[in-house]
Amino acid sequence: MTETCQDILLTILEELVEEQRKKFKLKLGDTDLRKGYANIPKGRLEKADVTDMVDLLIRYYQQEYAVEVVINVLDQINDKDLAERLRRKSAEVWKTRPVSVKPPDIDHRANYVASVKEKFRRVKDYNSRPGEWVSLEDRYTKLFIIKKHHQAEDKEHELLSRGKRHMEIMRKPSSFADSHVNVEHLFDTLSDGTITRKVILQGIAGIGKTATVGKIMYDWSSGRLYQGRFDYVFHWSCRDLNQRTEKLSLAQLILQNWGHPKPAIGEILSCPDKVLFVIDGFDELRFPEDYDKSKSFSCDLDTPHSTAAAVVESLLSSKSLSEACLLVTTRPLAVGMLETHMKADLWAEIVGFLEEDRKEFFKKFFKDEGKAAFAYSYVKENDVVFTMCFVPLICWIVCTTLSLQLRYSEELDQKVSTTTEIFTYFVATLLQSHGRAQTSTHDLFHSLGSLAYGGVRDQKVLFDESTLRKCNLEVSKGPSTFLTELLQADIFVETIYSFVHLTVQELFAALFTFWHKEKASELLKEAFVENKSHLILTVRFLFGLNNNKSLKPLKRYYETSMGISKDELLKWTKKALLICQEQGEQSHLLLELLHCLFEIQDEEFVISALEEIKEVVFLENNLGQDDQQVILYSLQHAKEFSQLKLGSLKERDMIKLVPLLGKCKQIHLNASGISLSTVHKVCAHLLQKRRITRLHVEHGEEDGMYFTVEASCERDPCKITLDNLPEDTAIAICAHVIPAHPGIVTLDVNGIQGREEFVNSLKNSLLDSDCRLESVGFNIENPRLQAFQDVCQHLATRRSPRKFLLFRRYEEDEIHFGYEAKDEEKSVNSAVLSCLPEEYFLELTTWVASTFTPLALCLDENSINDELMKTICENLNSIDYQLQSLSLRSCSITQESMANICSLFFCNTAVSLDLQSNPVGDEGVKILAVCLKSKGCCLEKLSLSSAGLTEDCVPAITSLFSQKNTLIWLDLSFNNLGDGGVKALCSALKEKENHLEKLILEHSDITNNCEQELVQLIENSLSLKYLCLDDNKFTSSSSARIYDVWDKYHDDEEEEVEED
Repeated sequence: MTETCQDILLTILEELVEEQRKKFKLKLGDTDLRKGYANIPKGRLEKADVTDMVDLLIRYYQQEYAVEVVINVLDQINDKDLAERLRRKSAEVWKTRPVSVKPPDIDHRANYVASVKEKFRRVKDYNSRPGEWVSLEDRYTKLFIIKKHHQAEDKEHELLSRGKRHMEIMRKPSSFADSHVNVEHLFDTLSDGTITRKVILQGIAGIGKTATVGKIMYDWSSGRLYQGRFDYVFHWSCRDLNQRTEKLSLAQLILQNWGHPKPAIGEILSCPDKVLFVIDGFDELRFPEDYDKSKSFSCDLDTPHSTAAAVVESLLSSKSLSEACLLVTTRPLAVGMLETHMKADLWAEIVGFLEEDRKEFFKKFFKDEGKAAFAYSYVKENDVVFTMCFVPLICWIVCTTLSLQLRYSEELDQKVSTTTEIFTYFVATLLQSHGRAQTSTHDLFHSLGSLAYGGVRDQKVLFDESTLRKCNLEVSKGPSTFLTELLQADIFVETIYSFVHLTVQELFAALFTFWHKEKASELLKEAFVENKSHLILTVRFLFGLNNNKSLKPLKRYYETSMGISKDELLKWTKKALLICQEQGEQSHLLLELLHCLFEIQDEEFVISALEEIKEVVFLENNLGQDDQQVILYSLQHAKEFSQLKLGSLKERDMIKLVPLLGKCKQIHLNASGISLSTVHKVCAHLLQKRRITRLHVEHGEEDGMYFTVEASCERDPCKITLDNLPEDTAIAICAHVIPAHPGIVTLDVNGIQGREEFVNSLKNSLLDSDCRLESVGFNIENPRLQAFQDVCQHLATRRSPRKFLLFRRYEEDEIHFGYEAKDEEKSVNSAVLSCLPEEYFLELTTWVASTFTPLALCLDENSINDELMKTICENLNSIDYQLQSLSLRSCSITQESMANICSLFFCNTAVSLDLQSNPVGDEGVKILAVCLKSKGCCLEKLSLSSAGLTEDCVPAITSLFSQKNTLIWLDLSFNNLGDGGVKALCSALKEKENHLEKLILEHSDITNNCEQELVQLIENSLSLKYLCLDDNKFTSSSSARIYDVWDKYHDDEEEEVEED
């Protein structure tokens, strides 16, 4: 079998002893090579065995040149014998010179992919020393990304600004299912068929944008992402590009990823739609000072005549490589600027860690499940810290701080509870780990503070060496200096520096103002008076540094007198709070001030400051857990509030609030996920010294109950609404609240069946209560229950009824009971018994009539035959009361019942009668007219709609018109009156004085022949306010003439005519 070069290399290198093998790897990593070849990265060689080394040699140099490289390295480590043997064996294999002088073919793409994988396989921690790396796979934790349609006015706030929104995602990530997107789907074709070429990936500082694109690069180079979609993926850091001061071409920037010889640019860009440019940190990209955003840069592919910013702009605006794809990361603050250059196909936003991802981050960080679980449970108990951990950077800071404490102790005795404490412990941890002496940090802190404060005010986060020198900062390249730990130089460019994160910069800015009174005053004025929101977190830190516990970790490194005194800070705080109270819409400023008070953690200070607050109103704010904790802290230290209105509360917030509610005169709380026991606790506490004015409890699908409660010191009436609760829950709430609250006027219990247990409980609660209910509503399973009738009797004895309701909307529905008490303005007593089961109807009608003697009785949509109607009338006639209005819609009543119906009305009374949708017929109307005339009754309202009438009945109807004519409402719609019937009706109305206000003749088979009579009716009946002629047979010209006459006599907007 023929021996290959690979076989020879394996044979030779296996003879190296361990010590010689180490020397070989070390020398191989930096040996001189021909142009066009790169050294094998030392990281790849470090753990490689002989087989791995041979694979790497063949992959990087191909067979012939690999042999030459090995011979050279063996010579350099003085292993001449092995070098000579390799020369001979290779000569035997090729039967020629030991080594070919012809440069082998180079696989440029394979070399590039390998270099990308090597570059991105590991990352630096924020506080790592030179040479310290962390594996990307070991540290990277999944981030939650959502599709986002950007709003132009979106601004970047302080680090915690997304906490409130993220809590929603953490609680119910499934509600964002439609908007959630994974990295692998960023360049999918959109639902409308649009090919995604340009993507904006935005996120606040520290949220993981750079980590995400690093993972994208690594996964692509590892063959796990975008395979077949992109042949080349290029990563450009805008921070790096800013340092390229020479003129550049697009080709130069692309080819910088290769040594010599470089591939032809045409080879790389042969399929531009398969090339992806990842532009990281657009918000940091620096355009020339004379840049005019109304003009686009032009950039030639090959000619170096533009700046790096121009090259990027030419890609963004599609002036170069219009078919190439772009992924651009930026902070929200710069999205508006980015959109002036690039029209994106997709916007996405990195939201941060979901709760389970935070837990995973802790596991990866600690690499010890016990310590990770202990640290995680500790942080989760602290609302503020845990909320902030959705930001990966802060999660890292918290883990860094806790890991140091756990290194020396099994307990976390330092209670980290404020934002300031987290970051001061972080800085102290860095100082402690590098052992900087106290004398050497004093000036350093002052210089860092000056640099940070100037940057925060000017919204600048990148600093060159000249700026550092102006602040008396010298860049030390030692491996353990504080500056290189806290200020992070770019890996490739040593002249640009930044704090490890904007929040650390804000902390040092606050330290600077803490030491300089005039700077503190300047900061407070700009943040709150001039409303510069980017300074808010710096102000929080300023307050936090006035907390001895927060400042203590840094005191050993910096001792100085405080610039602004607590008295001066308190005076400013009171003034700011007073302004917030006067400007009620500025609730976000009030909330920010409460955060500042939480940071200072000074009981005397907070109590004094809160004297200026009378109202705490955050109903419209989407409060996060950190906000709620801050508000609770304020309540604990306030003496009294005139108003407390809070929304977005959860169970644990309500429990914490209960003992503090006594400090508030007027209360409005909205909560979700609430248990019955918490409802009881809140109500019981409020009822001790307050009057509940509104209580609304609603069943939630998965998240407990929704709960709204309002209370006041005034004796205002109370309204209780219970929606879709389990019946036992409704029973419990009624039994708990009704006996304790005499001011209840409205009780609505919706969505229950109203079984006997509920009715009995309600009866007992009402009997034990002094409340006088004005309105009651609930479903009742069996209205014949004695307990139900007792409830009705009790209501009537407290407040006389104005309206009594028992009805079903449809036959399959539950029976609903409603009760409204009489007041001075609405004194009509009416009862509605509609669509009731046949077995209940007669008994209930008799009981209601005898108990409440309603003047108006509605029996619509019941199944009443003539025999039953006779029995009803006999029962009602036996009761001594005067019926004034009767409605019998859709009851199947015929002419046989007309005389019985008339018997219900007393002599010489004005009555209303509604017989709509009954087969009364002409004969029934004639009988009705004779009976009413014989009793001397006058009609006020008469409805005979859909009663099967023709013009034959019109004389009977017109015979009811007395000389006084009390009829004001007449409905004869959906009958076949025809022109003859309508003419006769109009003639009768014309001859007699009438007060008719409403006449309905819809669908009555009327034609143009009645036009004259209708016009005369309009002209003569000045009291007529409504005339309906819909769905008749008028021509358009006839309709127009009728309209014209109506408009002439009726100018009031409420008076109308309807015609078809």
